[in-house]
Amino acid sequence: MSSPAVRACAKNSFAVLALLAAAAFCRTEAAPPLSQGEGTWTGAIVKIEVPIVRSVNGYPRHFLERCSGTIVSPGPFPMVISAWHCFEGYNALSSPAILRTETGPAGLELVASGGSMDEDWALLRSTSQWWPSIWIPVSRDRVRPGSRVSAAGFSRSSGASALELDDGQEHALTVDADCRIMPAPLASNCVIQKGASGGPIVGRTQSGSLRLYGIISAGDGTSVSYFYPADLLSPLIRP
Repeated sequence: MSSPAVRACAKNSFAVLALLAAAAFCRTEAAPPLSQGEGTWTGAIVKIEVPIVRSVNGYPRHFLERCSGTIVSPGPFPMVISAWHCFEGYNALSSPAILRTETGPAGLELVASGGSMDEDWALLRSTSQWWPSIWIPVSRDRVRPGSRVSAAGFSRSSGASALELDDGQEHALTVDADCRIMPAPLASNCVIQKGASGGPIVGRTQSGSLRLYGIISAGDGTSVSYFYPADLLSPLIRP
């Protein structure tokens, strides 16, 4: 049996630890949301154009799939993460995919992909030498329900179809700067429109550093966005 003094000390120590844990939680929750201009983090979000072939009424037709991606490593040949479904029907031998950089278009090599909507990710490498002004490291940890995050992508204008050879419409960068990870698996309440597929779910670590937590896969455009967990890809990214 422990003495009253020892029990009192243990009780006080437990209370101190509880207060410290509560304070840390409050600091995390009080962290301000990301803004579109903060630290120019949105500079790591890029437009991706993928020439694909799909069967329409039994005949092959050529389309240009327009999606989003996130730069996840520095140059001179930076790596980019996007969504697999943007590359369904892609033939690299016929015409390469490209991304739009601040200095012009750059070719992309499809390094690896999940190959299905259940594994909706694509890892790409620039085939052109360039040095992006910013990149967002991939998280090694799974984002937790309730975490504050941001989502971004280059969305089509309202009413544009998912597949158009050349719609001639500008795809503007849209940002939901303050949303949350939902209790449902791999879902958030971030609101992003069509064209943002492959764009990031971004958040802060406890130290305040930015990390890529998810790759936007699908959503309803009004209340929910589904994503693939980026931490599963961290072993594939070069240091």
